[in-house]
Amino acid sequence: MPTPDPDPLLPVAHDVIDRAVAYILTNPVTAVRQKDAHEIVTDADIAIERLVRAALTEDDTRIGFLGEETGAVGNPDTYWVLDPIDGTTNFSHGLPLSSISLGLVHDGTPILGVIAVPFLARRYWATRAGGAYRDGTRIQVSKTADLSKALVALTDYGGPQPGIEGLLCRELDRELTTRAQGLRRLGSTAVELAFVAEGSLDASISIWNGTWDTAAGAVIAREAGAVVMDADGSPHSTQSRCAVAVTPALRDAILSVLEIVRGTCYWPVEAGDTPVGTSAEDHIDP
Repeated sequence: MPTPDPDPLLPVAHDVIDRAVAYILTNPVTAVRQKDAHEIVTDADIAIERLVRAALTEDDTRIGFLGEETGAVGNPDTYWVLDPIDGTTNFSHGLPLSSISLGLVHDGTPILGVIAVPFLARRYWATRAGGAYRDGTRIQVSKTADLSKALVALTDYGGPQPGIEGLLCRELDRELTTRAQGLRRLGSTAVELAFVAEGSLDASISIWNGTWDTAAGAVIAREAGAVVMDADGSPHSTQSRCAVAVTPALRDAILSVLEIVRGTCYWPVEAGDTPVGTSAEDHIDP
């Protein structure tokens, strides 16, 4: 299908997010299970994804759907993508830094995003070329220009090479702790990207790039003025190996830190290259 106009679809996204927020605020967690070695899933994750998926796939069958818990259906080129609860561990412990993240992707590029942070009563949204907003007020990134004065978030996913990822995160942690004013791990990539968009964080670095985690936040941060990129500085897409959002004046400083990732499976692949710690078949496709 041709590139959809995201603006008429924004009310649709807000409507389903309204329903998801109402659910999470009125239904206590009754079941938690281990999804894999690194992640848990709750009954609320499953219920919210089913609710949103049903509403969106009924609304417009031309647009596909990708959910973290139930997978993909429909159009693979233009699709809604949902993380029903980004920060499930935080949520299960009652920590309010969790979010519901809904994006719209076309040809690998996020063009609409809505992120609700229910327990902080905040909502962030953006459409391509339409600006970024928090609760109806336009937002923009910080003007921080010195890494020594920057507050940076670092997220890890337990991605396809968790051993390598853990080593990289330790190295990045050490480097950023030395060079930045502060380093934080908030436990929700979508929240971090929204905070970069509003200027309360100066950068967010995510090793690996799960589409449901990053699509909505990527377009919101970009529309707020952030540089949203892969580890090598190339523009972010669903095929990126990492998801990095940074206020423009800190781009080069963050890229210098990200040299730690070069040569690993989390570095963008050039033709003919096989990064250390992966094989030619291990291409990441969130």
